[in-house]
Amino acid sequence: MPKSVYDRGLLKPADIAKLQRVFDEACRRREALPDSADAREIALNLLALHNAGMVDEDMLMEAVGFRRLEPKSA
Repeated sequence: MPKSVYDRGLLKPADIAKLQRVFDEACRRREALPDSADAREIALNLLALHNAGMVDEDMLMEAVGFRRLEPKSA
C-alpha cells in the first residue's frame, strides 16, 4: 500500500493553517502585498524555519513577523 502524503513528511492541514496564519500576519505587519517579493521572502523563510523544526506559531511569528524599519529621511 502506498504511503499517504502525511507519512512522506509533507505538511499536514494543521501545519498549512498555522503557516497561513503566520504568513498573513507577517505580511500585515510588514505591509507586504501577498503576491509581492517581500511576501515571497516571508513564505520561503517560514517554510525553511518550519522544515528546520521551528513549529511553534509564536516563535515563527517572532522570527518573520517583525516590522521592517523604514529608512529615515535626511
